[in-house]
Order: sequence, then structure tokens, then C-alpha cells
Amino acid sequence: MCQMLPSRWAIDAVRVPPLSAPASKRGVKGLLYSFLVSAAAIAGHAATCDPQAIQGAYGFLLTGETTISGAAKPVASAGRLAFDGSGNVTGAASTAFTGLVLGNPVMGKYEAGTDCSVSWSLQDDSGNWQHFAGSITEDGKRISFRQTDPGGAPNGSMVRSAGDCTAANFKGRYSLNASGNSIDVDSGRTSGPVSVTGIVEADGAGTLLFSPDPVSDAVEAGTFELEDGCWVHLSMELPAGGDEMAMQNFRAVLVNEGKELIGIQIDPGTAVTLRLSAR
Repeated sequence: MCQMLPSRWAIDAVRVPPLSAPASKRGVKGLLYSFLVSAAAIAGHAATCDPQAIQGAYGFLLTGETTISGAAKPVASAGRLAFDGSGNVTGAASTAFTGLVLGNPVMGKYEAGTDCSVSWSLQDDSGNWQHFAGSITEDGKRISFRQTDPGGAPNGSMVRSAGDCTAANFKGRYSLNASGNSIDVDSGRTSGPVSVTGIVEADGAGTLLFSPDPVSDAVEAGTFELEDGCWVHLSMELPAGGDEMAMQNFRAVLVNEGKELIGIQIDPGTAVTLRLSAR
């Protein structure tokens, strides 16, 4: 991760016996030398990034509360962006807000710095612009970011995605975490928290199995379908409160060489994120 140099230096004073003048001078010179060497060492370990490291595709999640449209409301957005290495970014995003899910293609401009900073602006097909900023890891695999428009959502993360994927790329056992809020569609207000955990098994051919914990037997729970750009549509029967189960639908992006999947629930009345991590 990117690190910044300490903004201030502090040197603790320790009482020592008086020294002769020559010895004192040697002591001061030695202390100064050690100080400069330490500063140089820290500076040498400060992270630097190749601005071209961002080139390629990423899946992203952006969550939190937003006041852009007035009173604070939960929002969950998932998408896929491709940075071309020349300052242009294109992609698509799906956003759950006030109980409704909207999807838009986006395009815009970005800047990446040698200090690992990155910023970008996106315009959707309605003509509206949104702005974002964050930092990228030195290896270019992950980005942490936030929306910088006043009242924008604060919790954003991106993970490197492949140029394209097949169903075979989504195979194996994954830890599932779905969390967020249910939303009253009529009022747009939060009606309760959502939290589901368990184990999902993808067979690489479109079938999903689910178990609530690592020791319970997995049962067939639904299906998945790979779409262009490593997008995945999942339909699964999952716990829905108490002993009830309900079919739930998600739109997500396969990232990190198929080891992770990040997305949102696309059923009306939800603002819920989905994270699958290979076990």
C-alpha cells in the first residue's frame, strides 16, 4: 500500500553526563548523521508507482451513505472500469439507490501519479458527471477510493479483473458475505439490515450450491451466467430472515484471477453488496 512520510520528526532527549567539547561535537555529528541516514532510509521505502500500472480492467464496489439527493440514504454500486493507459476510462455500473437499481454505461478521463494517487471523472449516458479519487497499490492490483462529489459515498474498492472470462473461471468453493439494507421502495427509507454468510460452490458450468456453514451439506441453490467483460449474473436461494429462504439475484464482476467476485443485489428494495472469496 502507498505510505506517506511522517509529517513531523520528534527526537526524545535523554540526560547524559557532560562531555568534553570535542566529544560533544563528535556526539552531535554522530546524532545528526544517524538522523539523516534514518530519514533517507524511510524516504527510500516510500511507495512509488508507475502511472502505467493502472492500465487494464477492474471490478469495483462503492458503498456507504450519500446525501447527493438530499437526506442521507444507503447506496451500493458495482461496476467494471477499463483504463486505457492514455488517460481514458470506459465501463459500466449498476447502482442500488432508494430501493431501485439503475444501470449505465460510463466514460471519462483519469490521472495516475507516481505517488500512487489516482483520480477519475465519469459521465453516464444522462450527461451527469461524477468524480472519484484514491490510491493504487504498487503492483497495480487494487485501488481504494471514494467519491469526491459533496455527499458522495466514501467506501470504494477496486480489484484487477481479466479482459474476459468464461464459466470455467468461476469454479470452486467461496465464502459468501452479503450485507447492507432492505429499502422501502415507496419511501426510499431503510427498513432493516441485511446480513447473510455461508459457503457457495460454483461448478464452472452454471450451477451454484449453498451451505450456511463449512460443516453443513451443500444443496443446489441456483444458477449463474457469465456475460461479456467478466460480469456474472447469479440467482440463488439464500436465507431471508428466520427460517425463510428466498431467491435472490445479484450482478457482479469476477476479479483477482477468479478468486473473488464483487457485486450488488439487483432485486428491488435492496442496497446490498455481495462478496465471494475463494476458500
